[in-house]
Amino acid sequence: MASWADRALVTGAAGFVGRRLVGRLRGLGIDVEQCDLSLGSDIRHADLDALVPERGIVFHLAAVVGVTNVLRAPEDTWSTTVEGTEAVLRAALDRGATVVFTSSSEVYGDGKGEKLDERRSLPGDYGAWPRAAYPQSKLVAESLVLDFCQRGGNGRIARLFNVAGPEQDSAGGMVLPTLVERALEGLPLPVVGDGSDVRCFQHVDDAVSGLLALASEPAARARIVNLGGTESVTMRALAERVRTVLDSRSPIEHVSDVERYGAPTTRCRHRVPDTSLARELLGSWPEIDLDRTILDTARAICAASRVTLAS
Repeated sequence: MASWADRALVTGAAGFVGRRLVGRLRGLGIDVEQCDLSLGSDIRHADLDALVPERGIVFHLAAVVGVTNVLRAPEDTWSTTVEGTEAVLRAALDRGATVVFTSSSEVYGDGKGEKLDERRSLPGDYGAWPRAAYPQSKLVAESLVLDFCQRGGNGRIARLFNVAGPEQDSAGGMVLPTLVERALEGLPLPVVGDGSDVRCFQHVDDAVSGLLALASEPAARARIVNLGGTESVTMRALAERVRTVLDSRSPIEHVSDVERYGAPTTRCRHRVPDTSLARELLGSWPEIDLDRTILDTARAICAASRVTLAS
């Protein structure tokens, strides 16, 4: 980490990536503050001003995540991302702090079967509300960060692609922990539609490494950078991979989006990152493969339930 980053604030620190990031920062000797910016949070703007470290760094992760959670709370999704980002940037500008904003690969929309790079034109329509609340709010927040940079602020944007791994909660509809949990229990593995949708997963530890590298790279100021893995997989192949890695006999069950998420939702057919810019700006960081990500997820689930994972 750069010398100016001896103090940090992590918003959304109680979340999946946030918890891992806080642990890594503290391991580096960084003094870390934490806060929640969701609807109903008792954090007020005055409190946020006090939490943002003078000339330190803010990792702004606070968001509603998971398809199921977004469908249930689109207004909360919007306010947490847009209003929360406005408040963070206002405080960061006053205190000279650097901001790393975690956006999402969902801003690319359907993907159209190509590797997605940061120069790509983004869709003008993200489908129907409430599902559209998530990508639309992330895109608005990105524009706020870029405006913050034009006003003299030091910000950078990470577009995260399908982060997964140990301690990820399946309750929001996250696909990998859902498949792993059900495989461990011998239950059917739900795959939406024909299973041809393509994703590219990255281990949470790799995502955290990317965020730290982005935070400390001066040339990343006012840049949007994809952070993602390199191995693409269809959802049907992912379910088969989980069965193989965990030696599970769970059948694969094709379901509708309503059966999977409780409501109709817009599907993305292909979401695979071009990570050339990340390699150019940040160099390489360790890449944990998909099999290891599946195993780490399973081990964490077994540890939480005090069950031993067969080797």
